[in-house]
Amino acid sequence: MPHRILRCLGVPMMLLAVLIGGCTAGPSDRPAVAVRDANLPPQRIQQTPPSSPPLPPAGEYYRNSLPWRDCTGAISTALGMASPRRVECTELRVDTTVATPAFGNFLKLDLSRVGDGPAPLVVLGEASGAPGTVQAAQLAQQLPPVLLDRFTVIGLARRGTGPSEPVDCIPKTTRNQIVGIDPGAGQAGALDSLLDTTRAAIQACVQDLGEVLTTITSTGTADDLEQLRVALNAPVLNLISYGEASRAVTDFLRRYPSSVGRVVLDGTVDPTLDDVSASEATLVAADAGYTAFATDCMARGCPLGSDPRGALVALAEALRRTPLQVGWQQITAGIAYQAVLETVGDPQRWPLLSHALAAARDGDGAELAALVAPVLAKDRGLPARFDPALATHCNDTPTRVPPERAQQLAYQWQQRSALFGPLFAARLLWCSAWPVPSPPPGGPEDRALPPVLVVATTGDPVTPAEGARRTAQSLPSGTLVSWQGQAHGALSRSPCIVDLVTRFLVDASIPRQGTLCPP
Repeated sequence: MPHRILRCLGVPMMLLAVLIGGCTAGPSDRPAVAVRDANLPPQRIQQTPPSSPPLPPAGEYYRNSLPWRDCTGAISTALGMASPRRVECTELRVDTTVATPAFGNFLKLDLSRVGDGPAPLVVLGEASGAPGTVQAAQLAQQLPPVLLDRFTVIGLARRGTGPSEPVDCIPKTTRNQIVGIDPGAGQAGALDSLLDTTRAAIQACVQDLGEVLTTITSTGTADDLEQLRVALNAPVLNLISYGEASRAVTDFLRRYPSSVGRVVLDGTVDPTLDDVSASEATLVAADAGYTAFATDCMARGCPLGSDPRGALVALAEALRRTPLQVGWQQITAGIAYQAVLETVGDPQRWPLLSHALAAARDGDGAELAALVAPVLAKDRGLPARFDPALATHCNDTPTRVPPERAQQLAYQWQQRSALFGPLFAARLLWCSAWPVPSPPPGGPEDRALPPVLVVATTGDPVTPAEGARRTAQSLPSGTLVSWQGQAHGALSRSPCIVDLVTRFLVDASIPRQGTLCPP
């Protein structure tokens, strides 16, 4: 195995609200509407029809099956705040030959756990976000006590994202060039230059990681979940996934149905779309997300003035003429747009975004650099997120777009979103020089799955709500619930969703199909 796959923890996602309200279901001939009212007792949630498989017992795990050690300090550093609970960590050695027996490689994945509940509840995050070890610690801080009494929250850092063996093979200046590409500048050859840069980056990763690079996949993560279940000596795995991690978890459901416990998918990718169609849907959602940010900004006395959208366009034009320099980093229009994409899904960070854009307008790019720092360079002791995110995405998708097609899409998508259309079209080239992956292995046929709870957010700017609807439809027993909010993911923001999820995990109570939670 190549020796340089090694280096700790790392779009951050806020997690569950502290207060939980009661939810009531609406009439059966229309989507149920859950209403939170502190003066009303929680109402019993309607179960799925008798023909649906029941939820399995949450099970128990053997607490001493792995050598856990205290890591509260390291996790607190990664969180940027002191963890109020003790956090323990360990490593899991996984065999990457489960799906690709010719390779014979092993990887070390990082695990964290919080709490003393008898059943395991595994948290899996996005490849582009903080490792699951960090997200689990965030989640445990805000879970209702009844959940922590029943479950131990276990975070799994996906392949290439944790402190033991992260994918860290692209120089930070090259990452900045790739992410900072600005197709809106109208420069001839910009896309060809991007393709050359990504090709050089991929070659560096192949040289650094060898065959290991092609194992950084969602399918591989599904195998890792099964190996984790075995290591924990648990009959089933209970899971919460966020965003793009739904790919790995739905693959786990398909390939290891007898290992499936109680599963919640929050903000899923659309399983029916190829990379081009998914990018188009996401850019439209991101544009709507910026509109929501702009509306909120103006309501708060916006430092960007009365036209936050126009202010972003003007800033991009100014950065095209004269990029800002912050230490080693050049702040281009592309970097400014990336800062927007990093924060538009988290309303709690919108004030940071508005002040960062205003500061850049005034010639200070440090705040924009801070918003994109976790993606591009080591931050708070954590490696850059860009490399494992790129590897996972390019290994997951067979779509390869040539520069001519990307240029056509840039013109077309400009009409859908002047802010993000050309940018998303250019980013289709990130995988163009990557080897086309083989089809993932199949799973058992006609195996019944227990009910899976799929959570949508109607205004999700990262994983559009339509993806959750289609995910629920694709699962034999998928149950869709929706929060009528504006953010990436609902579990951190809607007490009503927290209540539904808690009842599902603790009481095996399945919400009525199509239940709506209010803003």
